[in-house]
Amino acid sequence: MTRAYILVITLFVSTLSFAQSVEELLQSASSELNQNPTKALAEATAARTQAAQSGNKKQEGKAIAIMGVANYKIDNHEEAAALVTQAITMSDENKDTSTAAFSRYWFGNMALNLGQYAQALEYYETAYNLAIAINDSKNVARCLDGKASLYESQKQYDKALDFYKQSYEIAKQAGFKDWYAPVTFSIANVLSLQGKTTEAIAGLQESIQLSEETNNLNNKATCCQALATIYYAKNEPRKAFEFIQQAMDLFTQTGAKSSFSYARILMSYIMMQDKQWDLAIGTAQESFEAGKEAKDTKLQKDAAEALYNIYNYKGDKALALRYHEIFHALSEANFSEDLAKKMTQIELQSKFEKELALADTKRQAREAELNAQIEQQKLVKKASFIGIGLLAVIASLAVFAFIQKQKDNRIIAAEKKKSDELLLNILPAEVAQELKDNGKAKAKNYEMATVLFADIKNFTGAAERLTPEQLVDEIDYYFKKFDEIVATYKIEKIKTIGDAYLCVGGLPTADRDNAVYVVSAAIDMQTFVEKEKQARAARSKIFFEIRIGIHTGPLIAGIVGLRKFAYDIWGDTVNIAARMEQHGEEGKINITGPTYELVKTNFNCTYRGKIEAKNKGQIDMYFVEGKV
Repeated sequence: MTRAYILVITLFVSTLSFAQSVEELLQSASSELNQNPTKALAEATAARTQAAQSGNKKQEGKAIAIMGVANYKIDNHEEAAALVTQAITMSDENKDTSTAAFSRYWFGNMALNLGQYAQALEYYETAYNLAIAINDSKNVARCLDGKASLYESQKQYDKALDFYKQSYEIAKQAGFKDWYAPVTFSIANVLSLQGKTTEAIAGLQESIQLSEETNNLNNKATCCQALATIYYAKNEPRKAFEFIQQAMDLFTQTGAKSSFSYARILMSYIMMQDKQWDLAIGTAQESFEAGKEAKDTKLQKDAAEALYNIYNYKGDKALALRYHEIFHALSEANFSEDLAKKMTQIELQSKFEKELALADTKRQAREAELNAQIEQQKLVKKASFIGIGLLAVIASLAVFAFIQKQKDNRIIAAEKKKSDELLLNILPAEVAQELKDNGKAKAKNYEMATVLFADIKNFTGAAERLTPEQLVDEIDYYFKKFDEIVATYKIEKIKTIGDAYLCVGGLPTADRDNAVYVVSAAIDMQTFVEKEKQARAARSKIFFEIRIGIHTGPLIAGIVGLRKFAYDIWGDTVNIAARMEQHGEEGKINITGPTYELVKTNFNCTYRGKIEAKNKGQIDMYFVEGKV
């Protein structure tokens, strides 16, 4: 936070400290979280100061928890995580179960926002059990909502709806009116994801009405943004504009700067749809500058993409090209962050499934234990059968324990197999074994490796004609075939980047023939894509083409990170291979001079001359025409 902002909060806290009691401040701060988080933060800070002075640890812990949530709502995520962690520690020490559950629920939300599914599940489960133990219906409703969000993130929409509806029913039984609006929004959002647009619109309008009744400005803003998105997709710019304007006004009131900036990008698209070019450009530019100020590369990237589209539709090709280049550069800068998050999601998805299986096992064990207790009570009443009954119970427990142990062993074995398979999907076999044996794997230098970049063309155009599910199925079909091709050669797949495919020959085991078999694999890829193109064109279906770029040279390969690791390659060789793909043509394989010298006796090639490549100067380029 800036010094001026801290000063305002400090002055406000000083005023409040003399005007209200701690309980009044806490109650007011809680009610302000969804309408004025900045005010909630000031009131909670004042409550914390008074509670600390009076030595009331429970009140202090609750105030710190509210401060954490308020910071989260105004996008101060690091400060929010630190405060909520402190609140968890204090509430545990002071045996304040309600605050302990509330704090863990919010920490679960923060983990979920980062894609850390297993950690989110753990915090939701713990919070839920704490709330159940003291019959805290409000936190039970919150935790059921959190579990629903997990299922929603996994696209298990039917299960998500079941949990959201349970959350709503618990809140209704408890008279927890503040919860009606958020959970109604969540239900409507899932309906929208399922393509049930009419039901989603009705649900969002109901959530807005409930938000107004409880003065939940944050939820109302989110509903308005969702409605704007729906009407924009329905090509109804007037309605879309009306709702996004409301959303932006409300985000301004609540202080949610990041949400406001993303809403403003949608506003620019709506203006573009209505051909208000200059207004659209100015609006998108403001979000671009806000992203630069906040050092938010994703916000900058999305705003740059909007500016590219607006200038392109306006007909200003020069500025459209400029922002396309900015968008491309920001995409490259943002790639490592996106890849790390994707790897986190892959790693934690397996753990999430394991946690669900173990939770089910624990539930079965609790049910078995309860049944055993009921049987034991019955046996006590039947005194004449005590001896036999006890033997039966002991025998049953022994059999149950044996069966349970067998089941646990099968679960552990299955999870170990899944973990090993996941490791081999992420790392080469030699590197995976080194990591398992030593707990780490050293990065290695390779004097000569051959890097291949393949980029699917027509992908953006297809995105406008296919559903998201169909689009993912299409690219999955092509990439699976590429995987099969590289598997037949001594080539290591590194990763996919959107509609691009990256692989390399000559590692993890160095060899001198890698350029030959990488070019051979490239020819097989082009042959497959060309056959698909002809077959699909004959049926008037969407087809794709690819550009392939190849370069041979030195590079470094190794594992990125400590836990959420990924096998990757670095060096100028990788950058040059990417430039070769960018300067190629659809249906062609573009190689550099060094690669040509290694494969010229195996393949017919056509010299293209020296061509200028961005940041690399002039490079000798050749098109591979086929095998000799």
